[in-house]
Amino acid sequence: MSRANKNNSISAHLLLWVLFSLSLVGCSLRPSKDYYDPNFVCFNEPGWRNQKDFKQYIEKIWFPVRLLYSEDNKSKKSSRVVFVGNSLVHLFLPELIKKEFPNQSVTNRGIGGDMTETLLSRIQEDVLTLSPSVIVMEIGGNDMIQGKCLSLVQRNFQSIIETVHKKNPSIRVIVMAVPPTKVRELNQIVPVYNLFLSNFARKTKNVEYVEVWDDLRKPDELFLREEFVRDNGDKLHFNEKGYEIWGKKLRPLVP
Repeated sequence: MSRANKNNSISAHLLLWVLFSLSLVGCSLRPSKDYYDPNFVCFNEPGWRNQKDFKQYIEKIWFPVRLLYSEDNKSKKSSRVVFVGNSLVHLFLPELIKKEFPNQSVTNRGIGGDMTETLLSRIQEDVLTLSPSVIVMEIGGNDMIQGKCLSLVQRNFQSIIETVHKKNPSIRVIVMAVPPTKVRELNQIVPVYNLFLSNFARKTKNVEYVEVWDDLRKPDELFLREEFVRDNGDKLHFNEKGYEIWGKKLRPLVP
């Protein structure tokens, strides 16, 4: 299969995931996932609270996209910069990457729906086999959607960084802040997680944190600014203007 055809296949699976995710988001973001609710109980198990949906996601989206990445890695062999993470990375489509990082060797290994635990399980094969010098990572929002225990998410994230630096201590890991959304429950807890990411990066060699929360939120409210909202009613993902913010913040760090 040619490189163009592979990219078309990846884009097809991306579209499939978007359609699939829209059918799940409604039941995944119920008020019971409000971390500040007195009756809230965090989820400390693998997968999603709805294991049937999680199994369907793994079988129909996660594994097929990983197979495409595996085949692409065999032909690509290496990439100086690799983006990895969840749907915000997955939706950073090739034309947007080319616009924000012209003349750069950049590879996208995002998978919509990815959590810290699933990224940990694939970081070696999907990313480190490309021998990157820089990894740009955005991860954790889907953990919050599932009401995962913060201590579990933090341990998973630490294990991801340890796995990367065990492979090569000189790899620079640039960690993007989880951005605001149109969902109140997420916007309440995400700043707590971002504070952890910021503190972790400050204390860890070759890990950098990039703050975008304030760039994307409303001046006086904890919600995504209207100019970054997608036209299709998507409450979770920012539009192309959001990726312009990513590019502006990242270009000085990825020369």
